[in-house]
Amino acid sequence: MRDTDSTLLGHFDTAVAGFDGRLRAVPATEWGSPTPCTEWNVRQLVNHMIQGSRIYVALLRGGSSAEFMANLNQEALDGDPLTTYREAAAECRAAFLADGAFDRVVDYPFGPVPGRQLLGLYVVDAVVHTWDLARAVGLDERLDPRTVGWVLDNFEWIYHGVTESPITDSYQYYGPPTAVASPAETAQNRLLHAMGRNP
Repeated sequence: MRDTDSTLLGHFDTAVAGFDGRLRAVPATEWGSPTPCTEWNVRQLVNHMIQGSRIYVALLRGGSSAEFMANLNQEALDGDPLTTYREAAAECRAAFLADGAFDRVVDYPFGPVPGRQLLGLYVVDAVVHTWDLARAVGLDERLDPRTVGWVLDNFEWIYHGVTESPITDSYQYYGPPTAVASPAETAQNRLLHAMGRNP
């Protein structure tokens, strides 16, 4: 992976904006609707994204993997969902920008990773869950093609040394890859299939 730190932050910003755009459009009647993440409804998915940002901040500031897992499913929707999401994402971005954060090895639960790789993991999570949210409530499912391409090009680097991932035999959080229908599948669909989705 040879991208500059500013390029990585650009993908972070694009991924955050993609989820933000769908979240703004969620109808009030859809918060209990099921999502492609079978254990979550829309509200729980949004809660996961907010709490995910917060616990990444904690990791970047020296938090432990035990704290990460203990807080993973804690209630985070303590106000307006959109405002709360934006504030959590902004705090996460600031934590990645802190001096030395990209090179600091953090205690990620599925293997220690440098902050730069942690950002890659965040981007994948945000991109895939953007599609989940869009599919759940009937919004635009098109993901940013440059970010999708970047994820596919750097898949091995993003998940290097991560024990719970789409490139291992452990699929607790995404599900096993689904079959690609044909070699002509779009990059977006290839990514979604790799992450256990059925686009």
